[in-house]
Amino acid sequence: MLYLFDKYKLLFIIIFVFIASKSVYQSVVLSIHGSVDMQWYPATQYWGLGNFIHSINPYLASLSGDTFMAQDPNYAPMLYVLMYPFALMDFENAKIFFAIFSVICFFGTMFLFYKKINLAFLLLVSIFVLFGYTFGNVIANGQVAIILGFFLALGYMYRKNWLILTICLSILFTKYSFGIPILIGFFLAGYIKEVIFAGIINLVFVILFALQFDITIWESLILPLKVSSQATGVGPSDLMSLSRSLFDGSFFSFSNPFLWVITLIYCAYIWICLRIPPPPARIIASSILLSLGTFYHLGYDQYMFFIAILFAKFCLKSTYYSMCFLVILALFFWIGSRIQNFLPDGYHWAMNMGSIFCFVGSVMILISSFWLLFLDRNKKELMK
Repeated sequence: MLYLFDKYKLLFIIIFVFIASKSVYQSVVLSIHGSVDMQWYPATQYWGLGNFIHSINPYLASLSGDTFMAQDPNYAPMLYVLMYPFALMDFENAKIFFAIFSVICFFGTMFLFYKKINLAFLLLVSIFVLFGYTFGNVIANGQVAIILGFFLALGYMYRKNWLILTICLSILFTKYSFGIPILIGFFLAGYIKEVIFAGIINLVFVILFALQFDITIWESLILPLKVSSQATGVGPSDLMSLSRSLFDGSFFSFSNPFLWVITLIYCAYIWICLRIPPPPARIIASSILLSLGTFYHLGYDQYMFFIAILFAKFCLKSTYYSMCFLVILALFFWIGSRIQNFLPDGYHWAMNMGSIFCFVGSVMILISSFWLLFLDRNKKELMK
């Protein structure tokens, strides 16, 4: 494959540009007619339609039924501060600029990895993403996975600059379902100071939010989770979604076995990283997969397989069994949505594929996560 790529590099690049142009155009067009999940409405409430004096607590507004499309505020308060430029726009313009920003972040991610991994592999995996279900779904719905993936890559590439890494991790932490597991990964990879400061930055925004709306700090912390529990549907392939499918009670109830299963999984993950420390890039890749297999995620978040694969490629050859397994698993989630046409009504690839599918999917993702940690460790590392 490398020989063919080197011989016909220009042709491969032209093919990629054509596929990328078509996919980006279709996704942006869909975003103009959609963007149902974009956090524009909560941001405008927070900023009081440009007048901070008349700001509204978006979490309490959502819980009381004041919603717009599917834009329920289930992110940390810091996100709505960062979305100030979009809050100043009307919804039609905000949709366009948010989609364009997501596209820039996708190509920015490719640029960051450009000189770090093989170009042929980068273009091939990128084509898989563009062909798949999740890329267009993220942009069309106004979701943040592509943006978070970019800041994750940016932070790691400039990890020697503690300020850049701290800022990137603090942005990543605004989405708890990614932020918590991935920050644990960075902590175990040795970036302790940056993780602590990222957490402090988010805590400062939580405190300021509480002071602004005259609520307790605990309420400021828990409100996004309350909104998420009411607004977020059952995901296709994570243990928290499986818990929601099988148990009516709260996930955080001591009687819920999934609480203890996930706790044991994270304890095992931490123990392995401390006992047999893998290279930092493999820890980060594994933490992304750990997030996808345990925390609530709908189908658009499976875009992050792309980031996990690129991080794993830092240390592993394309032919390693763990890499092959990860790429095949990602392809299943990206392209497998076509089998939905043969399933009964009520199943949705991004939201609900049934308990059996959810169990098998989450187990496969977790296998790939742990496989990256402790297998291939005796092979020569390509990059630390």
